[in-house]
Amino acid sequence: MLKGIAASQGIAIAKVYKLVQPVLDIQKKDANAEEELSKLDAAFTKTVNDIEKIKTVASKSLKEEELAIFDAHLMMANDPEFRGMIEEEIKNNNVNAEYAANTVSSNMVAMFEAMDDEYMRGRAADIRDVTFRLMCNLTGKEIPNLSTLDEPVIVVAKDLTPSDTGSLNKEFAKGFATEMGGRTSHSAIMARSLEIPAVVGCGNILEVANHGDLLILDAVDGAVIINPSEEEVKVYTEKKVK
Repeated sequence: MLKGIAASQGIAIAKVYKLVQPVLDIQKKDANAEEELSKLDAAFTKTVNDIEKIKTVASKSLKEEELAIFDAHLMMANDPEFRGMIEEEIKNNNVNAEYAANTVSSNMVAMFEAMDDEYMRGRAADIRDVTFRLMCNLTGKEIPNLSTLDEPVIVVAKDLTPSDTGSLNKEFAKGFATEMGGRTSHSAIMARSLEIPAVVGCGNILEVANHGDLLILDAVDGAVIINPSEEEVKVYTEKKVK
């Protein structure tokens, strides 16, 4: 049994869906600025389209105030100042677009995380989310799309971005458990809005849970049971019904 923080109350019993994000190995490379700017332009276009699609999916299950997170992401993806800083990095240093995007993003995240205002510190997660998608589009990496789930599962992940939670289909995503996060994280807030159980801060769950394992998510007491016994399944099935 793993213990975590019950971020959104409820009990779920389903197979594990391990959400593993692409690993980005961003290296600095000498590059042709004109080619990289063209690549950046295409990646920004795809990033905006991706976010708009996710918002459309999310609008079926999230309230207007939760959807505002995607408006913030779209604002950033369309922000000429953000884009301009990446373009300047490419032109001034003749570097590859993904390295330039990573450099600009890292500097912005550090700046926001150092702020006293809690809301502004929270914007750092938005910057990471948008830039991660941008860099995946630049490098041809595919981000898993949770809206394509077609069987009941409990999503297990290191953490869930606003894009991830916005893509969740309540019909099949019965809950989620993450290694990171707290009750005030984006994923926790959205789980409560979606009214699905969530346990966050579950330590090393990605290491010990395998894709397809049966899992009990007790988001009342903040517990996760991997490959439970028949008796445990029976007990929690009864609790779930009550």
